[in-house]
Amino acid sequence: MDFFDALGLDPAEPGSPEGIAARLAGSQAPVVVTLVSVPDPALIAEKLLRLDRYCATGVRLALVAVDETRLAFEPVEGDPLAQEQRLAILRGLLLRAGLHDVEIDGFAITWRDAPEVPSLDTGGSARLTDHLGLLIASDPARAWRIEEAAEYLGLSGRSLQRYLLAEGGTFSEALRNARTDVSARLLRKSDLSLGEIGFTCGYADQAHFQREFRKVAGQTPRNFRKHGGKIHKPVKMAL
Repeated sequence: MDFFDALGLDPAEPGSPEGIAARLAGSQAPVVVTLVSVPDPALIAEKLLRLDRYCATGVRLALVAVDETRLAFEPVEGDPLAQEQRLAILRGLLLRAGLHDVEIDGFAITWRDAPEVPSLDTGGSARLTDHLGLLIASDPARAWRIEEAAEYLGLSGRSLQRYLLAEGGTFSEALRNARTDVSARLLRKSDLSLGEIGFTCGYADQAHFQREFRKVAGQTPRNFRKHGGKIHKPVKMAL
């Protein structure tokens, strides 16, 4: 998957920084929608940095500081033009997410107002595993960690792990099942490319998507789509 194409930009000529930001601010590209699904500036930045890794662009910025109205980065890899483009892309994404007065200041991004991050509904099941699955599925592109998920569920990371073990599972299994459920639904019902689905569902790269999906569904994502979305072996459904 090409990095710029995934964002709805022309890979050969993405445009000026202002043009990039303006285009993304009104974009409906599926990957853009995924990036801004939760209007949290740090989370959007982390997803964008993961998109660079997913697409193996060789461009890398490090998020080094998160303040109430500012994100700061350090350049790690890539030429200055590519790094400038990443900041312009992030500016456009933050505008798309509803932030106001978003500006680039060197290797920092500032803004004035950000929308309130919505609360997540994890359903009414008595099983904590089901709540966790719905939480992950609400934003599968996020790099979920057990401590972060536990905080949403009002628990410590240790308590969450203990409850999951009591229900016969683990955090990594719940994460794998939730991502497989979402990716299976997208494979059945959308025309997104395998690359777009892999990124949208939080996989590190295409190989990771293939490997993890096959563990649960018993076949590759491509074969799953080709054969009408039938899972070849039982799966613990998280949705």
